Amino acid sequence: MSTLRERWVAFVVSLVALALGIGIIATIALVMNSALTSFPGRRAALTGTVVLLSVSAGVTAFATVFIVASTFALTVIQRMRELALFRLIGATPQQVRRMIVIEALLLAGVGCVIGVLISLVGSPVLASVLASSGLAPSWFEASISPVPLVLVCLGGMALTGLSVSVASRRAATIRPTQSLRESAGDPPGARPGRSARTGWGVALLLISIMGMGVVAAVLPEIATVPVVYLWVLLTLVAAVALLAPALIPPILKLLTLPWARGGSAIGTLVRENTLTMARRTAATTLPILITAGMSISLLGALETIGHAQSVEARERLRADYVLVPVGGPAIGVEALEQARSTPGVQIAPLSPMTVQVTGATGPADGFWGYATDAERFAAMTSLPLVSGTLEDFGPGGIVVSDIWELGVGQRVKVRPDGGTPVELTVVAVVGDSAGGGDFYLDASDSGPRPAEAAYVKAGGDAAAVLRDRSAGLGTALLTKTEWADTVGNSDQGTGVIGMLVTLGIAIVYSCIAIVNTMVMAATARRRDLTLLRLLGATSRQAVAALLAESVVIAAAAMVLAVGASAVNLAGLLAALTQVVPGATLAIPWAPVLAFAAMSAVLAILATTLTATAAVRTPAPLSE
Repeated sequence: MSTLRERWVAFVVSLVALALGIGIIATIALVMNSALTSFPGRRAALTGTVVLLSVSAGVTAFATVFIVASTFALTVIQRMRELALFRLIGATPQQVRRMIVIEALLLAGVGCVIGVLISLVGSPVLASVLASSGLAPSWFEASISPVPLVLVCLGGMALTGLSVSVASRRAATIRPTQSLRESAGDPPGARPGRSARTGWGVALLLISIMGMGVVAAVLPEIATVPVVYLWVLLTLVAAVALLAPALIPPILKLLTLPWARGGSAIGTLVRENTLTMARRTAATTLPILITAGMSISLLGALETIGHAQSVEARERLRADYVLVPVGGPAIGVEALEQARSTPGVQIAPLSPMTVQVTGATGPADGFWGYATDAERFAAMTSLPLVSGTLEDFGPGGIVVSDIWELGVGQRVKVRPDGGTPVELTVVAVVGDSAGGGDFYLDASDSGPRPAEAAYVKAGGDAAAVLRDRSAGLGTALLTKTEWADTVGNSDQGTGVIGMLVTLGIAIVYSCIAIVNTMVMAATARRRDLTLLRLLGATSRQAVAALLAESVVIAAAAMVLAVGASAVNLAGLLAALTQVVPGATLAIPWAPVLAFAAMSAVLAILATTLTATAAVRTPAPLSE
């Protein structure tokens, strides 16, 4: 209890990081459990919602692991002299390690209780946000179930044990003689870059780079699916986070190079403080690195994939126009018939559907594609075929992607969703693509269906008539160029909003963690501020020294985040150009810069306010 009283700021910061992480993941788990179990008759309508929530939970858990681990690491660093005193009075390394683990598990227990309370309030709010933004049906709502809460709490305890394990091992290596040191810097001979953590970081870095190479060379189509490829991106961010203690010192030397030869007392102080306390600096940079690295990598990847889809759509389409729905997800069957009846207009609707394939291996789910007017579709599009021809596409035929592992002329028995089984002949096989479906079949083999879009061939007068009628049909008629420009955004469609929701949840948590970490770091510097004041520095100069440190720390984190993101986006582009040769890098600078600036401003503001308060209450010079 005396430790809790003496180090209450560090424990509160750790508790907030744990409680928020558990609360956010529990909120997502409750909403996802509702989507999976509360609507058995309408589960198909919630498939996209479940995928989005799964990704969101994974990204948040990723951020939580590193932020909680860095918080405990910073706590141990700040308590180094205290732990050395325990060793001096006879505590064994195992006892020190056990004490750290027990304290962390006690905090985790309290954090689980607070996290559950957060989830009970947050799950209805998240369900409402998903429904109002079109990421879930309007009738969707969250329900409360104890099972996901228990699982998340158990996971939270396990996460705490994993996060504190490295910090507790480091605490167990503290020597009793370190209690005699007045300096708060790293012990003499300490090599932050040479540790098991660095070894894991190097291994993860190699795995990440090899993964990018395999995707680019062998499986480039994976790069067109953001919810799959994002794990490749996060792997590299994780590797850089683990390597931070080794990478931070040379970056700090470069950033503080103008102060290397003196000339500025504050500059010299900032340089020496950040370099001497490399472990503390690395732990402080981690929340900023995670926030900025995720933001730049994931938003940049989503924009680049969307741009590749737009380029491919423009190259593929041979129709003059595209009819798209307005105010709804699809064009109704009646609206399609009215458009088809317009004189001089030919349309090829794209009606989304799923099929089950039946054969010797039994039923297999997962193929998603389109029903269309085969003859007109063949005349209005140019698919990247690896075999066969669209000239043979008609009733009784099917065009499949290469993931079906079928050849031209083979027969396949499929069951359209809500329909009866039908046996079709493969007439063409489509290669790697940034967009489109797994198959295309003639609408006569599936029955009339609403369409997500319809390709249109029409002369100028006929197009003008259809454009005038389109408003009454709940549609809009776009030119080829207009439609291609919207494909990336609309195909991301809910994807842009969905990724912002996914990122937003994780980044809100990361931003709170940034404030927590900077407050924790600045509060522990009261002794340094008091010493500066005794040496003649004014209160403003003392606060300015800590403020300059936070600026350097934020800059170092941004350098690492930008470096990791540059490698990530280069690997993504290398894979995308195998699928779409015209793909180029596209970065949404507005949100990326906003997230980066927000991270830096929060760090600087938290340090300034905490240091200003700390300088008014001098700390004793000896402990």
